[in-house]
Amino acid sequence: MTIRFREALIAVALIASGSAAQAHTKLVASTPAANANVAKPTTISMSFNEKVVPTFSGADVVMTAMPGMANHKPMKLSGLKPSWSADGKTLTLTAGRAFSVGTYQVAWHAAGADTHRMQGSFSFSVK
Repeated sequence: MTIRFREALIAVALIASGSAAQAHTKLVASTPAANANVAKPTTISMSFNEKVVPTFSGADVVMTAMPGMANHKPMKLSGLKPSWSADGKTLTLTAGRAFSVGTYQVAWHAAGADTHRMQGSFSFSVK
């Protein structure tokens, strides 16, 4: 193997590993959208930039405010059914009934093929 050929192989390997190391799962869209004011949804969908590993991914939804209740403590919602799209990029949480009027925060976590856990959150309101 010539020195130039070996150097070229090493350069290609370094470039490929550097690109993979910097690629992390990111939320690219949600429904409802961040800061949206929507009419009684029954689902929350989150789309990521890459296929995620469901075992290391999910979301929690907390009702943070309710009209007429000044001292409303954050209330974690239970009973939301998670499902993943066929391509593994979209998580949908389905409620048994429409979300009540109020403000909600969605805290998500997701890991792609590199298993590096990323997380974030967004809020929306139901009118």
